[in-house]
This record gives sequence, structure tokens and C-alpha cells, in this order.
Amino acid sequence: MKILGSLQAELNYITLKVKSLAKVTYLYFLKLFLSLFILHLATLAHAQQNQPELNYNVSASGSHYPFYTGNPEKPGILPEIITALMAQANITANHVELPTKRITKYLENGIIDFDIITLKWLAQSERDNPYYIFSEPLIPATEMIVALPDNVAQYQTKQSLYSKEVGTVLGYYYHDDAKFNRVDFPSEKELMIALSKARIDVAIMGIHTAAYWSKQLNINTEFGAQHSHGYLRVRLLAKHKALLPKINQALAHLHSSGYIKRIEDKYINPISAQNLRD
Repeated sequence: MKILGSLQAELNYITLKVKSLAKVTYLYFLKLFLSLFILHLATLAHAQQNQPELNYNVSASGSHYPFYTGNPEKPGILPEIITALMAQANITANHVELPTKRITKYLENGIIDFDIITLKWLAQSERDNPYYIFSEPLIPATEMIVALPDNVAQYQTKQSLYSKEVGTVLGYYYHDDAKFNRVDFPSEKELMIALSKARIDVAIMGIHTAAYWSKQLNINTEFGAQHSHGYLRVRLLAKHKALLPKINQALAHLHSSGYIKRIEDKYINPISAQNLRD
């Protein structure tokens, strides 16, 4: 009996030691987990604190319908998409209103951090500029040669513009503007009025923008040749390259969810033009 009692006591002692060791081990791993969790939260807080707040501009000429309208209740395709894109990417971004001619200069000087552009508007040297990086595509953008019906037959190729005076928007890029003589106007609306008054014979305008202002101003114009076709992208200062994966991931989500297509349709479908082609 003494032997059994001794064994029972030994067993009780071992049981207590195991329980004590298990408790110590549990507390050790709990403390380790809590320490790692707190470190993770601190890292996230530091990252968010150090993430830059971006400034940008998408207003273009201010008359760049349907991409920008200036109407806070229905601001246009780009304000709606960029607001959703930055929210999805968890990036704080502020729109800065600028005159068209200052947008590029402000971007070059780092006063704003991004704008929206298609590579097809740029000369090759600008496309390869290491100062900028570009997102995946947002939406398509097509530029057309635009003229009055009596003049449009002579503008059925891009080359027909070369050495001619061509209506353009002040501050806009045109990939081949070294080959024609720019006649700058403040906006697409002013371009359309200039065409109607024969101040210019031909202009370059976005296909949807031209159709919109032709209808709004009741000016009969027709399209000649396509001047450019590409996809609008976020043009971001290269110093923010760490943000580009987040932007592209958010953009992919907005595409796959159908959000971007819905916003496009919301603004483009109401534009009616018999000669609209994309």
C-alpha cells in the first residue's frame, strides 16, 4: 500500500508539473502572439501615416464632356472613376482645379502627383520619360479630325493635316503637332464655335466631346480620319511607384465588378450622333 501511495503521489506531482508547464507554454505563446499583433498594428499605422496624400487634376479644358463636366451632381466619367479608384486603393487624393495650360507644368514641378492621359497623345520621347509611370488602362479614348460638311472630304487621312492650320485646345498634347500649325483655343466648346464661324477649317477633338458640343450648340459637323485611339491611364510621378500596384489592383476590381462600364454608359449613352464611330 505504501508503494501505491508513493506512486500516486509521484503521479500527482507529475500531473501538476505538466499542467504548470502547459500553462507556462500557453502564456508564452499568448504573449508572443500579442507582441506580434501589436507590432503588426504599429507597422500598419506607420505605413498609413507615411503614405503620401496625392493631388491630381482631371478637369482638362473644363469643357471636356463626358469626361469632365464641372457639375458637382454629375461630374463626369473621370471624376467618378478616380474617386472610386482612390477609395478602393485606400489612397487619399485631392482634386486640384487648374487652367489647362498649367496642368503639365504643375505635374512636371511635382505640385500635382498624377493626371489622366493616353500614351497615344504623347510623342515617343514623352512616353519613355522616366519621370512618370503609367497605370493599367481605364477607358478608351478616340480623337477625330472634325470639320464642317463642306470641308470634311479633304481630311480623310492624318497626313491631310500636315502643314495646315489646325484647331487645338491650349495645353493639350497632340503626338504629331510638330507637323502642323496649332491654332489654340481655350476649350472644345470654343473650337466648335470657331469651326462654325469659319475661323478655322479643321480641328482635332475627342469623338464623344465633339458629338456632345455639336449637339449642344446645334452646329453640323462631320468626322474625317481618326487622329488617335488609345486607353486613358493614370500618369503618376515615378517617386510614387510604390503605390502603383495598389492602384492597378483597385482598377482591376472596378473593371471586374462592372463599375467602370456603368459609369461610361451613364455619360456616353445619352450622346447622340449619326456619324459617331469608335
